[in-house]
Amino acid sequence: MAYLTMEFSSKSLFRNVEIKAFLPTDGVSGVQWEAPFRTCYFLPGYSLDAAGILTYMNLRKQCELKGMAIILVDGCNSFYIDHPERNENFSAFIGKELIEETRKILPLSKNREDTYIAGISMGGYGALYNGLKYRDVFSKIAAFSPAVDPKHLLCSFPEIGFRPEVYKSYFGSDEEYIGSEKDLFSEYPRHKADENMPEVFITCGNGDGLVFDAVKRFDSLLSENEISHVFVETTGNHEFDVWERMTDKAFSFLAGIEEKTKDRLVLGF
Repeated sequence: MAYLTMEFSSKSLFRNVEIKAFLPTDGVSGVQWEAPFRTCYFLPGYSLDAAGILTYMNLRKQCELKGMAIILVDGCNSFYIDHPERNENFSAFIGKELIEETRKILPLSKNREDTYIAGISMGGYGALYNGLKYRDVFSKIAAFSPAVDPKHLLCSFPEIGFRPEVYKSYFGSDEEYIGSEKDLFSEYPRHKADENMPEVFITCGNGDGLVFDAVKRFDSLLSENEISHVFVETTGNHEFDVWERMTDKAFSFLAGIEEKTKDRLVLGF
């Protein structure tokens, strides 16, 4: 496995950005993967960065087992949406610029069927939002405990710093947000008949007081609108233990293989 840290100047964000990347080059899964590699763009959650994800989740293992490059970026508490008034266009960065730059630098597949997006919590929202918005780029989405209802999340938990004014700073007034493309409960049904609707995987712990109820409502919405998806309910809270336990399921879904068929590394001497 190759691990790289790179920096480039982003026109979308008006600054230099750092990305971290895993490439499946070692063959410790028992398979020597060949470039160009399938790729998952992985989005951290609120208050997290790429370094935190690398510390607490074993994505390196998933990279080798599934033969998949994994690219991580810092989300800067942005919800991965565009804020042109701040010169912070995270959606354009994720859906266009990041794809172009990483494909230019690294041996990554340029095919839609080999390109995926995933994320945790706020990053799960970002994956669902940008995966749909840039559905010509991403063929699959994996969302871990996603913040599918940012209005509820950002207005309901003052004890962790979420207040109505925080919600408004990201999404504007209710009139601006509800029914807009940023409202996943409205946007997904609008595109249910699209031929290039990405395949969706969602997982969440049933003890997650921040997002579980909203995720269940979103699962029901997708089912009612006959939008193909996989929802895996598990035990646990809004925590790394849940997300780590779900990595084989999620990355097996992205790789298009049965879970537990590529979950053990093989070291040769």
